[in-house]
Amino acid sequence: MTELKKIVQGGLKVLAGKVLKRNIPFEINIHITDKCNMHCTYCYSNFYKRKTPEIPKERIFAIVDAFQELGAVEVSLIGGEPLIHSQFDAIVDYIKSRGLFCSAVTNGWYLPRHMDTARKLDMVCVSLDGPREINDITRGEGSHQKAVAALELLQQAGINRQLRCTLQKHNLHAVEQVLEIGERYGANVNFGLLFPQSSDAGDSKIVSGDTPQDTAYKDALRRIIAMKRANPARFFNSMRNFENALNWPTSYQKFFLNRAELRQYPHFRAVPCYGGRTFATIDTDGRLYPCTNLIGFYDAPNVLEMDIKEAWHRIKDHDCSACFYLSSVEKNLISDLDPGAILNFFRVKRLR
Repeated sequence: MTELKKIVQGGLKVLAGKVLKRNIPFEINIHITDKCNMHCTYCYSNFYKRKTPEIPKERIFAIVDAFQELGAVEVSLIGGEPLIHSQFDAIVDYIKSRGLFCSAVTNGWYLPRHMDTARKLDMVCVSLDGPREINDITRGEGSHQKAVAALELLQQAGINRQLRCTLQKHNLHAVEQVLEIGERYGANVNFGLLFPQSSDAGDSKIVSGDTPQDTAYKDALRRIIAMKRANPARFFNSMRNFENALNWPTSYQKFFLNRAELRQYPHFRAVPCYGGRTFATIDTDGRLYPCTNLIGFYDAPNVLEMDIKEAWHRIKDHDCSACFYLSSVEKNLISDLDPGAILNFFRVKRLR
């Protein structure tokens, strides 16, 4: 079965779930390891400081099986740096053997030693925040060189690729250069905004010191929207997604709004939240969250300690009603059957 057929079938399941008011997962994101060779200053969970053991491959296999039975068609492997997991290749092999769409988000450093596995992935997303003199400020010396080398390898091998750029105070003036890098290596660009960062002690969430002023964020978003209009196929994010972020009704230091808070902004056209309803994230400790944004904010059930299907059905009743985190909002728009987001999805996925 082609990737296109799998995605369409998954979409039909989500549509059926929407009509029947049942929560059917389309995608599951799994933090398979905390280990990371980089110390990005804005890292939302400071993974390189955590000591959680990597999830054993057998437990990952069980998670994949359970979510496939629930209806999922896509698994995204994230970290830390997922390619550091001791059984990364075996994990990808298993997911693909189940007929699922599989992607990975990487800093690119270890990609050369995993190229055979990369060819099996449906998409490889490489994190890169701009030209070397900007990227290496937050991601570490040499990180730009490794990321660009990875993009070049993926391009030469004809592997579906994406450039993930986190917008922060050091790179807002360089969004045009980020697009140029994406065009050079045939990668669509997935922009993201900062969201809460774990404290050094790991016991609370704080605003990252790399968070820009609200006016600077909005200026960059306006320029990105202009580029999106000129070259729509080059961006992973849909227009409505960017507009949702641009029109965020309060400070960007307020990462999400609960139901009561959202009612304070009646003129804001919020994108409905489907976290825990059509997608979810599993942290390295096994906790299942409605989405990545809510790690540390939510009393999450643990799929390593309880029935996975029971855990899935427990996470739908969170109070988060709106956010500006671009990756999650894109999933929300697709789950809400937004025509522009669905068209954008098929334009950028490069499905075979």
